[in-house]
Amino acid sequence: MYSTLFITRKEKRKSQKELAKVLNIHAQSYHLKEAGKREFTLSEAKKLAHYFNTSLDNLFGDNRRSI
Repeated sequence: MYSTLFITRKEKRKSQKELAKVLNIHAQSYHLKEAGKREFTLSEAKKLAHYFNTSLDNLFGDNRRSI
C-alpha cells in the first residue's frame, strides 16, 4: 500500500474515483494500484505528484526511518 498517497488523498478529501478521473483510468484500477496490487506507471505517478503539488519521492518514497 502506498500509505503516503493514501494519507495525502484523505487529507485533501479526494476520493479514489476522483483521482481515477485525473489519471483517466477506472476507479477499480486506481484502487488496485493504491492498494499495492498493481503498479502506477511513471506518467501516472508524475500526474499525481503534480496534482498534489509534491515530489514523487514524497508521494511514493519509502518513509520508514532507519535506526
